Amino acid sequence: MKTDRETFAIETSGLTKKFRRADAVHELSLKAPKGSVYAFLGRNGAGKTTTIRMLLDLLDRTSGDAKVLGMDCRREALEIKRRVGYVAEGCRMYDWMRVDEIIWFCKGFYPSWDDSFASDLKHRLDLDGEKKIAELSRGTQARLLLLLSMAFHPELLILDEPTAGLDVVVRRNFLEGVIELLSEEGRTVFFSSHLVHEVERVADWVGIIHKGSLIFSGPIDELKNQVKLLYLTYDSLPASFSSIPGILKVDRNRRQAAVTVRDFSEATVKTARELGASGVTVNDLSLEDIFVALVGQEEG
Repeated sequence: MKTDRETFAIETSGLTKKFRRADAVHELSLKAPKGSVYAFLGRNGAGKTTTIRMLLDLLDRTSGDAKVLGMDCRREALEIKRRVGYVAEGCRMYDWMRVDEIIWFCKGFYPSWDDSFASDLKHRLDLDGEKKIAELSRGTQARLLLLLSMAFHPELLILDEPTAGLDVVVRRNFLEGVIELLSEEGRTVFFSSHLVHEVERVADWVGIIHKGSLIFSGPIDELKNQVKLLYLTYDSLPASFSSIPGILKVDRNRRQAAVTVRDFSEATVKTARELGASGVTVNDLSLEDIFVALVGQEEG
């Protein structure tokens, strides 16, 4: 039987960070399986970056435990940094360097750096080694950061809002390129985002954080099986739908109601019929629709 150390790339228990009296992250407990593409979703300010910074010991935790690759984030932080690739939102590089120069510069920090793989990545990511970083577009700089974070074969790649500020086409190409490269390597990817509609194509696991608290963590298919949209038809709409378990949202229109529920089961349909529904249709929801139902409409 595999131990947690062998099974999970990231594992937290009761992880909490307080700023003054407020909890930026509150008793967060999640497990990201090794080999997964785990999307860490939340609105701006939900606690995503704070969590990642604690995982990498860039920010002290107030309480709780956190492990990365089976190692304690505080006591074994240096070894974690050797084995984890990290791309932060708005990460800055020495813009006077050329692409080949910063590749050479970063190589010295990692004994496991693979020159051949770095060269292959440079070709696949369409990077010009002679170009100065200051001359690169934001999308090209994001691809360069990806090369620098992958060329030493990290066991885990952590990306914090890696596509922030990029246009739609560049964001899509970047995310799909990351997943293609990492799946070939069999690595684990943990990435935060508030752009939910772009996550569904590439992730297989998802965690949703809202106001510092984790409200779901598991496979995306499991989440989709839990949250459903019911179209209910009535001769006369009931005064209340509160008896339907796990209700998230109700929209009424004459003799019909659209009801979004969490923890869907046959009991949900049974309760709807007990309220007098003559017709019940169960519909699947996209990840973005589920996210909005759980945490509210996104900004922007």
